[in-house]
Amino acid sequence: MVFIPRNYDAGRGVLVAGAASLAAVKYNAAVDNGSGFLTNASSSTAVDVPFVENETITLSGTAGEMVQCIRTGGKVIFDATTDAAPAQTDVGTYADLASAATVNPDASTNDLFYIESIVGATADLLVRGWIVEGVPNS
Repeated sequence: MVFIPRNYDAGRGVLVAGAASLAAVKYNAAVDNGSGFLTNASSSTAVDVPFVENETITLSGTAGEMVQCIRTGGKVIFDATTDAAPAQTDVGTYADLASAATVNPDASTNDLFYIESIVGATADLLVRGWIVEGVPNS
């Protein structure tokens, strides 16, 4: 249900202008909305995911209010929830987002998240890896 930073996130905090009425959720993936404002990523996201929201806040109807975020570049390591139990064969592969808060280890159309390892039992629905920069299939 989230992207929790585990390593290399020090000094990566930043304030980013959010879209009007954005419902930011702590540890959700976020992208540019095409107008220079932050919005939540989705399962159809096919562009780089430069931020993970670092606070839960609902913005007013005016674009430009600031949202605390973590920059994802530079291989920040995240524990990420998956939408289905990962398989050992998913380790070392690239996966798509299932939502702003989950990875789909069985989909590799947009290749947004690199799965480095499985965390705990596969039933825990948790993998460790990083959000890819320079998305190859965007």
